[in-house]
Amino acid sequence: MKNWINKAVLYQIYPTSFYDGNKDGIGDFKGITEKLKYVKDLGVNAIWLNPFYKSPFMDGGYDIEDYCSVDERFGTLEDFDYFVSEAKRLKLKIIIDLVIGHTSDKHPWFIESAKDEKNRYSDYYIWTDSIFNKYKDKTIHGLYERNGGYYVNYYACQPALNYGFNNAGKAKANDNNNYDIGDGWKMRYTDERLSPLRKEIYDIIRYWMVRGVDGFRVDMANSLVKDCIYDSADEKNIEGLIWLWRKMLSKMRKEFPDIIFVSEWVNPINAVEKCGFDIDFLAHDIPCYNSLFRNEKGSNLLPSFERGYNYFSEGGRGNVNEFIEYTLMLNEHLNGKGYFSAPSGSHDQIRLAANKTEGQMKVIFSFLLTYKHIPFIYYGDEIGMTHNFSANKDGGFIRTGARTPMQWTNGKNRGFSDNDVIYLPVNNDIRQSVESQVADENSLLNTVKNLISLRKRYPCFAVDAEIKIIKCENGGYPLVFERKSVCDSALILINPSNNELDYVIDEGYNVVMSHNCEFKGEKVKIHGVSFLIMHKSEVTWK
Repeated sequence: MKNWINKAVLYQIYPTSFYDGNKDGIGDFKGITEKLKYVKDLGVNAIWLNPFYKSPFMDGGYDIEDYCSVDERFGTLEDFDYFVSEAKRLKLKIIIDLVIGHTSDKHPWFIESAKDEKNRYSDYYIWTDSIFNKYKDKTIHGLYERNGGYYVNYYACQPALNYGFNNAGKAKANDNNNYDIGDGWKMRYTDERLSPLRKEIYDIIRYWMVRGVDGFRVDMANSLVKDCIYDSADEKNIEGLIWLWRKMLSKMRKEFPDIIFVSEWVNPINAVEKCGFDIDFLAHDIPCYNSLFRNEKGSNLLPSFERGYNYFSEGGRGNVNEFIEYTLMLNEHLNGKGYFSAPSGSHDQIRLAANKTEGQMKVIFSFLLTYKHIPFIYYGDEIGMTHNFSANKDGGFIRTGARTPMQWTNGKNRGFSDNDVIYLPVNNDIRQSVESQVADENSLLNTVKNLISLRKRYPCFAVDAEIKIIKCENGGYPLVFERKSVCDSALILINPSNNELDYVIDEGYNVVMSHNCEFKGEKVKIHGVSFLIMHKSEVTWK
């Protein structure tokens, strides 16, 4: 495993909205490059960039028209190269989105694939064998001359690339040693007719690795091989996905030993343990992650994801047991193989700060930056940017509200752009800006900075260090856990509720950071919505 991951904190940037460098009202690579010092000063050591490729932007850039060019809204390849060189100078790693489950319907591959006459791209996408043959309400018909319907991954403009179908056991070899499964148009994932597409993907990865990126976050990584099935134990049969990802990842790692692959799968056992990814995300559509801070009304994309109270609500009615039990199990399974991340947010989630106070945000970050996982911070969460529920553009719908411009100042367009017209609206709460918080030592921004500094300074906060739950009665309050390395340890007390309690500092420990705590010698009054971080030994990384 790459050494830098052990103490990694990653920062996600949505290029459209980070900073407008050429003053046209939309974010770009010149703007991101200008703000790299801010990112570095925050303390993170890697950046994940959302898609910046040429795209019609029917789905926020996740509908790609050309994998090897920069969309003109963000600048040029030269701008990208300069951004990478400056990031390297600051010792920041760069991870970019790899969207290979589908393309835009404007991609040249698809335009050729949609022609009736057989050509080299005909098998690059999934097509039924008749215009009247529909499949699982996931095929679009009647738009092109080809006699068939094309399978889509999400929106109608996102035709699915063809990595074959799972359904092992139903395959029969034909005379050419290729495989059809049931319907003649379905190819088995091992079918040699699919190898030219895989070669295209290898070439895309090489192209960006040579340009200096360090790895990829793979969009919808569990979607590539179709028709995964369930066995009698009610566990997902992902034989085809395991075969595909092991094949692709191992090939790329032979060429680029330090390459990083992060999956969007939301199942670290499948993604990391079985398929070989380095990191997988938890997300808003699984209960244990919701139980932290996304359960309540207005905190999620769909009401069906809102299942009651979250653990970090002030009322103290949440429960953290489900998250603790699940993640302890993950750490046991993934030991030595890879990691999971419980991110602060993303471009696909309601903003973390929705319906939360600054105090709640501080306590949440105290947990996310001391717990055993790989922290990902979504841009703006470190200053408490809230969700704009009225914004809607580029196919984002309610998600657009998490993609509004970064709030740098209290001036025009919150310092994002000097242009009179900007691509997405800015929020108006003056307190949520870098300018308002940078000089206030008690601000959320400086709290996050200090927490990141602690994580980097002490070995016990490395992701490979141990974790032990000390106190969490019935999943309630407070949560006390220990992080431990061979040379130091830390005790972390998290109290998101309004309840007060008394605490005596454990022997040998020194308080290194706290919020809303009152000290009298070794005795501490823990007020509501608070955290306490204690450390034993001052051994640090050099």
